[in-house]
Amino acid sequence: MDIFLQACVNGLLMGGFYSLMGMGQNVIFGVMKIVNFCHGEMLMVGMYLTYVLSTTFSLDPYLCVPLVAIIMFFLGALIQHTLITPSLGTKSFTNLLFLTVGLGLLLSNGALVLFGSEYRTIPTSYQQTFISLGPVNIALPRLISFCVLIVITIVLFAFLKYTTTGKQIRAVSQNPVGAEVVGINTKRIYILTYGIGTALAGIAGALLTGFYTIFPTAGASFGFRALIVVVVGGLGSIPGAFFAGIFLGLLETMVALFVSPSYSDLIVFITFIVILVVRQLIILRRK
Repeated sequence: MDIFLQACVNGLLMGGFYSLMGMGQNVIFGVMKIVNFCHGEMLMVGMYLTYVLSTTFSLDPYLCVPLVAIIMFFLGALIQHTLITPSLGTKSFTNLLFLTVGLGLLLSNGALVLFGSEYRTIPTSYQQTFISLGPVNIALPRLISFCVLIVITIVLFAFLKYTTTGKQIRAVSQNPVGAEVVGINTKRIYILTYGIGTALAGIAGALLTGFYTIFPTAGASFGFRALIVVVVGGLGSIPGAFFAGIFLGLLETMVALFVSPSYSDLIVFITFIVILVVRQLIILRRK
Protein backbone atom coordinates (compact mmCIF):
# COMPACT_ATOMS: atom_id res chain seq x y z
CA MET A 1 0.00 0.00 0.00
CA ASP A 2 2.86 2.40 0.79
CA ILE A 3 4.41 1.76 -2.62
CA PHE A 4 1.02 2.27 -4.29
CA LEU A 5 0.50 5.62 -2.53
CA GLN A 6 4.01 6.71 -3.47
CA ALA A 7 3.36 5.81 -7.11
CA CYS A 8 0.07 7.75 -7.08
CA VAL A 9 1.80 10.86 -5.73
CA ASN A 10 4.61 10.58 -8.28
CA GLY A 11 2.07 10.16 -11.08
CA LEU A 12 0.11 13.16 -9.85
CA LEU A 13 3.21 15.36 -9.75
CA MET A 14 4.41 14.33 -13.21
CA GLY A 15 0.89 14.60 -14.60
CA GLY A 16 0.95 18.28 -13.71
CA PHE A 17 3.63 18.87 -16.33
CA TYR A 18 1.63 16.98 -18.95
CA SER A 19 -1.33 19.18 -18.01
CA LEU A 20 0.64 22.39 -18.46
CA MET A 21 1.99 21.23 -21.81
CA GLY A 22 -1.49 20.17 -22.89
CA MET A 23 -2.98 23.51 -21.86
CA GLY A 24 -0.39 25.36 -23.94
CA GLN A 25 -1.14 23.15 -26.92
CA ASN A 26 -4.87 23.53 -26.31
CA VAL A 27 -4.73 27.33 -26.23
CA ILE A 28 -3.02 27.35 -29.63
CA PHE A 29 -5.27 24.74 -31.20
CA GLY A 30 -8.45 26.13 -29.70
CA VAL A 31 -7.92 29.54 -31.31
CA MET A 32 -5.88 28.88 -34.44
CA LYS A 33 -7.01 25.31 -35.20
CA ILE A 34 -3.43 24.17 -35.83
CA VAL A 35 -1.46 21.41 -34.14
CA ASN A 36 1.86 22.83 -32.93
CA PHE A 37 4.30 19.98 -33.55
CA CYS A 38 7.24 21.97 -32.13
CA HIS A 39 5.58 22.39 -28.73
CA GLY A 40 7.93 19.90 -27.07
CA GLU A 41 10.95 21.73 -28.46
CA MET A 42 9.63 24.94 -26.88
CA LEU A 43 9.82 23.14 -23.53
CA MET A 44 13.42 22.20 -24.31
CA VAL A 45 14.24 25.84 -25.15
CA GLY A 46 12.73 26.84 -21.80
CA MET A 47 15.00 24.33 -20.05
CA TYR A 48 18.13 25.67 -21.72
CA LEU A 49 17.09 29.27 -21.08
CA THR A 50 16.75 28.44 -17.40
CA TYR A 51 20.15 26.73 -17.45
CA VAL A 52 21.84 29.75 -19.08
CA LEU A 53 20.17 32.26 -16.74
CA SER A 54 20.89 30.16 -13.66
CA THR A 55 24.57 29.51 -14.46
CA THR A 56 25.29 33.03 -15.79
CA PHE A 57 23.63 35.05 -13.03
CA SER A 58 23.72 32.44 -10.22
CA LEU A 59 19.92 32.43 -9.98
CA ASP A 60 17.76 29.74 -8.46
CA PRO A 61 15.96 27.92 -11.30
CA TYR A 62 12.57 28.84 -9.85
CA LEU A 63 13.49 32.52 -9.84
CA CYS A 64 14.18 32.18 -13.56
CA VAL A 65 10.58 31.14 -14.30
CA PRO A 66 9.17 34.69 -14.79
CA LEU A 67 12.09 35.66 -17.04
CA VAL A 68 11.74 32.47 -19.07
CA ALA A 69 7.99 33.06 -19.43
CA ILE A 70 8.54 36.58 -20.78
CA ILE A 71 11.30 35.55 -23.18
CA MET A 72 9.32 32.56 -24.46
CA PHE A 73 6.21 34.69 -24.92
CA PHE A 74 8.05 37.11 -27.18
CA LEU A 75 9.74 34.22 -28.99
CA GLY A 76 6.34 32.67 -29.67
CA ALA A 77 4.90 36.02 -30.78
CA LEU A 78 7.83 36.49 -33.17
CA ILE A 79 7.41 32.99 -34.63
CA GLN A 80 3.68 33.56 -35.06
CA HIS A 81 4.13 36.94 -36.75
CA THR A 82 6.96 35.96 -39.09
CA LEU A 83 6.27 32.27 -39.86
CA ILE A 84 2.81 31.08 -38.82
CA THR A 85 0.73 34.05 -40.01
CA PRO A 86 1.94 33.85 -43.65
CA SER A 87 1.22 30.11 -43.66
CA LEU A 88 -2.27 30.66 -42.23
CA GLY A 89 -3.05 32.69 -45.34
CA THR A 90 -2.53 29.61 -47.51
CA LYS A 91 -5.16 27.69 -45.49
CA SER A 92 -3.06 24.56 -45.95
CA PHE A 93 -2.78 22.17 -43.03
CA THR A 94 0.17 20.48 -44.75
CA ASN A 95 2.18 23.71 -44.90
CA LEU A 96 1.61 24.36 -41.18
CA LEU A 97 2.45 20.77 -40.31
CA PHE A 98 5.77 20.84 -42.14
CA LEU A 99 6.51 24.33 -40.81
CA THR A 100 6.09 23.36 -37.14
CA VAL A 101 7.88 20.03 -37.59
CA GLY A 102 10.77 21.76 -39.34
CA LEU A 103 10.91 24.44 -36.66
CA GLY A 104 11.10 21.74 -34.01
CA LEU A 105 13.99 20.05 -35.83
CA LEU A 106 15.74 23.42 -36.16
CA LEU A 107 15.42 24.13 -32.44
CA SER A 108 16.58 20.69 -31.27
CA ASN A 109 19.54 20.62 -33.65
CA GLY A 110 20.39 24.22 -32.79
CA ALA A 111 20.53 23.24 -29.12
CA LEU A 112 22.73 20.28 -30.05
CA VAL A 113 25.18 22.59 -31.85
CA LEU A 114 25.24 25.21 -29.09
CA PHE A 115 25.28 23.00 -25.99
CA GLY A 116 26.40 19.59 -27.22
CA SER A 117 24.76 16.25 -26.55
CA GLU A 118 25.81 15.87 -22.91
CA TYR A 119 23.19 15.85 -20.19
CA ARG A 120 23.14 18.91 -17.94
CA THR A 121 21.59 19.65 -14.56
CA ILE A 122 21.15 22.70 -12.34
CA PRO A 123 22.32 21.75 -8.82
CA THR A 124 20.54 23.34 -5.89
CA SER A 125 20.94 23.11 -2.12
CA TYR A 126 17.49 21.53 -1.73
CA GLN A 127 17.74 19.10 -4.65
CA GLN A 128 17.87 16.07 -2.36
CA THR A 129 15.40 17.41 0.21
CA PHE A 130 12.29 15.31 0.79
CA ILE A 131 9.07 16.03 2.65
CA SER A 132 7.43 13.10 4.43
CA LEU A 133 3.64 12.88 4.50
CA GLY A 134 2.97 9.66 6.32
CA PRO A 135 4.30 6.81 4.17
CA VAL A 136 4.84 9.11 1.17
CA ASN A 137 8.07 10.99 0.49
CA ILE A 138 7.88 13.97 -1.88
CA ALA A 139 10.96 15.61 -3.37
CA LEU A 140 10.84 19.31 -2.56
CA PRO A 141 11.60 20.47 -6.15
CA ARG A 142 8.71 18.36 -7.48
CA LEU A 143 6.35 19.73 -4.84
CA ILE A 144 7.34 23.34 -5.55
CA SER A 145 6.91 22.79 -9.29
CA PHE A 146 3.48 21.23 -8.85
CA CYS A 147 2.28 24.09 -6.65
CA VAL A 148 3.43 26.60 -9.28
CA LEU A 149 1.62 24.55 -11.94
CA ILE A 150 -1.63 24.73 -9.97
CA VAL A 151 -1.32 28.50 -9.61
CA ILE A 152 -0.63 28.92 -13.34
CA THR A 153 -3.63 26.75 -14.22
CA ILE A 154 -5.95 28.84 -12.05
CA VAL A 155 -4.53 32.12 -13.41
CA LEU A 156 -4.87 30.93 -17.02
CA PHE A 157 -8.46 29.78 -16.49
CA ALA A 158 -9.40 33.08 -14.81
CA PHE A 159 -7.65 35.08 -17.55
CA LEU A 160 -9.54 33.35 -20.34
CA LYS A 161 -12.89 33.45 -18.55
CA TYR A 162 -13.03 36.88 -16.89
CA THR A 163 -10.69 39.33 -18.63
CA THR A 164 -11.59 41.31 -21.76
CA THR A 165 -8.62 39.90 -23.66
CA GLY A 166 -9.54 36.38 -22.55
CA LYS A 167 -13.09 36.85 -23.80
CA GLN A 168 -11.70 38.10 -27.11
CA ILE A 169 -9.57 34.97 -27.37
CA ARG A 170 -12.62 32.79 -26.74
CA ALA A 171 -14.62 34.77 -29.28
CA VAL A 172 -11.97 34.25 -31.97
CA SER A 173 -11.87 30.57 -31.04
CA GLN A 174 -15.63 30.20 -31.55
CA ASN A 175 -16.05 32.37 -34.66
CA PRO A 176 -13.11 34.28 -36.18
CA VAL A 177 -15.26 35.98 -38.82
CA GLY A 178 -17.83 37.09 -36.27
CA ALA A 179 -15.05 38.36 -33.99
CA GLU A 180 -13.66 40.49 -36.80
CA VAL A 181 -17.11 41.89 -37.53
CA VAL A 182 -17.44 43.21 -33.96
CA GLY A 183 -13.99 44.82 -34.12
CA ILE A 184 -11.65 42.22 -32.62
CA ASN A 185 -8.19 42.18 -34.22
CA THR A 186 -7.83 38.46 -34.96
CA LYS A 187 -4.20 38.75 -36.08
CA ARG A 188 -3.31 40.32 -32.72
CA ILE A 189 -5.20 37.56 -30.92
CA TYR A 190 -3.35 34.89 -32.92
CA ILE A 191 0.01 36.42 -31.97
CA LEU A 192 -1.04 36.69 -28.32
CA THR A 193 -2.35 33.12 -28.28
CA TYR A 194 0.75 31.57 -29.77
CA GLY A 195 2.86 33.61 -27.37
CA ILE A 196 0.86 32.33 -24.39
CA GLY A 197 1.09 28.72 -25.57
CA THR A 198 4.84 29.01 -26.07
CA ALA A 199 5.27 30.69 -22.67
CA LEU A 200 3.41 27.82 -20.97
CA ALA A 201 5.74 25.30 -22.61
CA GLY A 202 8.74 27.37 -21.52
CA ILE A 203 7.44 27.55 -17.95
CA ALA A 204 7.04 23.77 -17.89
CA GLY A 205 10.63 23.42 -19.07
CA ALA A 206 11.90 25.86 -16.45
CA LEU A 207 10.08 24.01 -13.66
CA LEU A 208 11.43 20.66 -14.84
CA THR A 209 15.05 21.75 -14.45
CA GLY A 210 14.76 21.43 -10.68
CA PHE A 211 14.82 17.62 -10.93
CA TYR A 212 15.13 16.67 -14.62
CA THR A 213 18.18 16.46 -16.88
CA ILE A 214 18.55 18.93 -19.75
CA PHE A 215 19.43 17.68 -23.25
CA PRO A 216 18.50 18.66 -26.85
CA THR A 217 15.74 16.06 -27.32
CA ALA A 218 14.24 16.42 -23.84
CA GLY A 219 11.00 17.90 -25.17
CA ALA A 220 10.13 15.14 -27.66
CA SER A 221 8.27 12.86 -25.26
CA PHE A 222 6.53 15.79 -23.55
CA GLY A 223 5.41 17.18 -26.91
CA PHE A 224 3.76 13.92 -27.90
CA ARG A 225 2.09 13.60 -24.52
CA ALA A 226 0.76 17.14 -24.92
CA LEU A 227 -1.04 15.96 -28.07
CA ILE A 228 -2.52 13.03 -26.15
CA VAL A 229 -3.69 15.39 -23.40
CA VAL A 230 -5.36 17.66 -25.97
CA VAL A 231 -7.25 14.79 -27.60
CA VAL A 232 -8.25 13.07 -24.35
CA GLY A 233 -9.15 16.26 -22.50
CA GLY A 234 -11.11 17.82 -25.33
CA LEU A 235 -9.98 20.29 -27.96
CA GLY A 236 -9.90 23.81 -26.55
CA SER A 237 -10.79 22.78 -22.97
CA ILE A 238 -8.38 24.05 -20.29
CA PRO A 239 -9.95 22.07 -17.39
CA GLY A 240 -10.12 19.00 -19.64
CA ALA A 241 -6.41 19.33 -20.44
CA PHE A 242 -5.57 19.62 -16.75
CA PHE A 243 -7.41 16.46 -15.72
CA ALA A 244 -6.25 14.56 -18.82
CA GLY A 245 -2.63 15.35 -17.91
CA ILE A 246 -3.16 14.11 -14.36
CA PHE A 247 -4.77 10.92 -15.73
CA LEU A 248 -1.83 10.36 -18.08
CA GLY A 249 0.71 10.79 -15.29
CA LEU A 250 -1.16 8.35 -13.04
CA LEU A 251 -1.51 5.85 -15.90
CA GLU A 252 2.24 5.86 -16.52
CA THR A 253 3.14 5.28 -12.89
CA MET A 254 0.55 2.53 -12.47
CA VAL A 255 1.89 0.71 -15.52
CA ALA A 256 5.44 1.09 -14.21
CA LEU A 257 4.36 -0.26 -10.82
CA PHE A 258 2.18 -3.20 -11.84
CA VAL A 259 3.66 -4.17 -15.21
CA SER A 260 7.08 -2.74 -16.08
CA PRO A 261 8.55 0.73 -16.63
CA SER A 262 9.62 -0.34 -20.13
CA TYR A 263 5.95 -0.79 -21.11
CA SER A 264 4.79 2.66 -19.96
CA ASP A 265 5.03 4.29 -23.39
CA LEU A 266 3.41 1.32 -25.09
CA ILE A 267 0.41 1.30 -22.75
CA VAL A 268 0.02 5.08 -23.07
CA PHE A 269 -0.06 4.83 -26.88
CA ILE A 270 -2.51 1.92 -26.82
CA THR A 271 -4.78 3.82 -24.43
CA PHE A 272 -4.61 6.84 -26.74
CA ILE A 273 -5.66 4.75 -29.74
CA VAL A 274 -8.49 3.09 -27.80
CA ILE A 275 -9.84 6.48 -26.71
CA LEU A 276 -9.74 7.74 -30.30
CA VAL A 277 -11.62 4.67 -31.57
CA VAL A 278 -14.23 4.78 -28.81
CA ARG A 279 -14.79 8.52 -29.30
CA GLN A 280 -15.25 8.06 -33.04
CA LEU A 281 -17.75 5.23 -32.48
CA ILE A 282 -19.74 7.45 -30.10
CA ILE A 283 -19.79 10.25 -32.66
CA LEU A 284 -20.97 7.89 -35.39
CA ARG A 285 -23.78 6.50 -33.20
CA ARG A 286 -25.01 9.97 -32.37
CA LYS A 287 -25.31 10.69 -36.09
